Amino acid sequence: MPFENSWLFPVVESVHVIGLAAFVGTVVLGDVRTLGLRVPDTKHLKAWTHAGLAAMLLTGAAMFFSDTARYLHNPAFQVKAALLVVALAAHFTLRRRGTRFAAVLSLTLWTCVVLAARAIIDFDV
Repeated sequence: MPFENSWLFPVVESVHVIGLAAFVGTVVLGDVRTLGLRVPDTKHLKAWTHAGLAAMLLTGAAMFFSDTARYLHNPAFQVKAALLVVALAAHFTLRRRGTRFAAVLSLTLWTCVVLAARAIIDFDV
């Protein structure tokens, strides 16, 4: 039985969404704090950020390799992959500067990554 058609796929997908929530949620908190909103210091959440990123990348790779041809031909996945690369590059370079521009860019990129991920099912070919 293929991975995608088993009970395991929804479990992996759920862990993927939990990782996304942990990673993007903590990043958003840091970004809105940089923009001046009264949010408590988020430095103590760094472990959640790293764990969320690891869960998101590992489970994302598992889902991708479960049906590579499907994802490679999906335009929403292609957009998501490109946005993910840009968002991660910005996260590990620009965002560390702590500027308002970096925070707005981060919020915009991660919002687009999440929306593109949601569109993958809608653009299945």
